[in-house]
Amino acid sequence: MKIIDIAYSGNGVAKENGKVVFVPQTDIGEEVDVEIVKTTSKFDIGKISEIEKASPFRVIPPCPYYGKCGGCDFQHLTYERELELKRHILQNELKKINFSGEIDVEKSEKVYNYRNKIKLTYKNGELGYISNLTHDFVAVDSCMLAEKNILLALKVVREFLSKNHFQYLKNVAFRSYQNGVMIIFLFSQKEKFVYDEVLNSYPVVIAVGEILESDKTKVVKIYNNTDMKYRLMGEEFDIDAKSFLQVNKDMAEKLYKFVLNNIGEQVVINAYSGQGVLSKILSKKAKKVVGIEMQKSSHLIAEKIKSPNMLNVNAKVEDVIGKFATDVDAVVLDPAREGCKSEVLSEIIKANIKKIIYISCNFSTLVRDLKSLTKFYKIDKVKIFDMFPKTANLEVCLILEKF
Repeated sequence: MKIIDIAYSGNGVAKENGKVVFVPQTDIGEEVDVEIVKTTSKFDIGKISEIEKASPFRVIPPCPYYGKCGGCDFQHLTYERELELKRHILQNELKKINFSGEIDVEKSEKVYNYRNKIKLTYKNGELGYISNLTHDFVAVDSCMLAEKNILLALKVVREFLSKNHFQYLKNVAFRSYQNGVMIIFLFSQKEKFVYDEVLNSYPVVIAVGEILESDKTKVVKIYNNTDMKYRLMGEEFDIDAKSFLQVNKDMAEKLYKFVLNNIGEQVVINAYSGQGVLSKILSKKAKKVVGIEMQKSSHLIAEKIKSPNMLNVNAKVEDVIGKFATDVDAVVLDPAREGCKSEVLSEIIKANIKKIIYISCNFSTLVRDLKSLTKFYKIDKVKIFDMFPKTANLEVCLILEKF
């Protein structure tokens, strides 16, 4: 089969008798022998059995888990080629809304060891990932995407788990901060936890719930509690076990600087504002920033750092944005992968807000939302911030201006 395109999943696209075949770990132009591993009515999924004609950009993947854990998509290619493909993928997606303008790409300083947070699944005494390729559990000793200080903490936790077995432990998460690494044990229900001195060098959080990033999840115990701070663009922020932070600090700074450079001394709504990190940065320039965040724990952290010209609202964006949208100059949208509710877009359009800055990590929901917005707004700038090197995930920022 000849690979004729790259899908948004990062998989190569081939065709056989008119039917699409997705082939992971390939590049456009390659010719490969393929074994079909899954068949559906609309497409097939294959895997390479032999490469007949290799891409000139092909390299040997450095990770022993590549192609098994499913976390990475582009370790088989040079970083320069990866960025070209990401631009190509986004161009293909934006054609759906008839956008054919320029797409800028900001590359990451680090290609590996950039993630300041990883979350591993616990199963049968091992830590690993659930493969998005096979849905099987893949035990891992390390992860090449994680910061090196996290890998040291992972080694300690693996030693701890070798001496302890837990029935209800779901995940172990690692989150780096200014001076170290926080270790979070997430249990599905309460279970006895016997602390071990091997963990002494780390703040250890014990939480109970189904999903870590949820108000329903309860933090029941913290060992070695220290002042955990996160520094970004000259500001210090508290680290919370349950709240969202961008996983690539260097790229987060570049993204937030770009957003800051595209607002003036204006009234700005920061929707889906999380812990208030971006709101705080925007408040340096904006006349007023209204941050709207649903998660209570994130809202409380935002309250600790707010400036006099910041207002933090703890509510669903769709429930309150209409109340605050009057006399607003710009709105920053940074939703989760689900994108924006239709009510949010309707209120922005109705309020006649002049500028929208849309940050997205899921271009399928981004394109869906843009289909509504581009009836009233033109796309002025599109920029990819490569927050997740070696994966097909994209962080995109668009600037939209009212017609």
